[in-house]
Amino acid sequence: MAWYSPAPYSLLGLNTTFAAVAARSSPSTAHSSIWSLGPLYGGGYTVALRQVAAVYYGVAILLHFLLPLLVPLRSVQCGKRRPWQVLQEAINSAGPIAIKAAVLTAVERLHADGRGLLYSGWPQTRAQWAYLAVSVAVLDYFHDAWFYWTHRALHSRMLFRHVHYLHHRSTVPTAFSGYSFHAAEAVLVFGNEVLEVFLVPFHVGLHRAYHLYTTIIHIGGHVGYEMAPLIPTLEAAVWGLLSWGAPAKALNTVAHHDLHHRCPGSHFSLYFTHWDRWCGTQHPAYRHADMLRPLPPMRLTG
Repeated sequence: MAWYSPAPYSLLGLNTTFAAVAARSSPSTAHSSIWSLGPLYGGGYTVALRQVAAVYYGVAILLHFLLPLLVPLRSVQCGKRRPWQVLQEAINSAGPIAIKAAVLTAVERLHADGRGLLYSGWPQTRAQWAYLAVSVAVLDYFHDAWFYWTHRALHSRMLFRHVHYLHHRSTVPTAFSGYSFHAAEAVLVFGNEVLEVFLVPFHVGLHRAYHLYTTIIHIGGHVGYEMAPLIPTLEAAVWGLLSWGAPAKALNTVAHHDLHHRCPGSHFSLYFTHWDRWCGTQHPAYRHADMLRPLPPMRLTG
């Protein structure tokens, strides 16, 4: 795959562009193989759908079925899962996966038409690499804010009754609960992936990779056992390195979101806890240090 940038502009020395990114490949590369996930940009809807579906179902199978067989895990859940819940959630997730692929394809199209602030061309200097890292942090904070406030909107009486109820059928969620929600909710939840390309310059490949990674985070937040810090945000990874893995009350955990499925009026955030703390939606029973204390190993079922 080759990247080109015929109309660059400068931002910290980055070679950025509003022109399309072209992907060239030989018969043996991504475009000719049904097994390949294809390029991060330029593959169209089929490639985007293949990528989102492979990441979602592949990681969900790994975390729900395989990992619990290999290692003892600390459950954060109460209650039992419904019969056939995993299958129902896997089927329910197909619609949102298709919608997310359409959103990513729309972003592709916007960039190809010269709209938005996405750019191509890989960094060449330390400052450019630093900007790429800053881009991830900006995406994290924007995505978290978008998720918190749209999530609260989904808990309004009308939207909860007609839209968000589907996701909350999973009172004891599984890895497949991540995208098990209504199509209208998918449009709202994934809308930030289009909006953000008009706000801050992001690398076009980073945009796709980031939002595939957020799919993994959505899965990890529903698995029923503590994943922190195994699927970290950039901020969680940095904190983990600096603190030798000590818990931080500013960072979200699986236990934090799992409590939301038991008590739907609390815990609307995704990556961080500040919105819940500032807006009075953190459950009084949740204490970060307690949620991360060592527990006897247990095997998960269902």
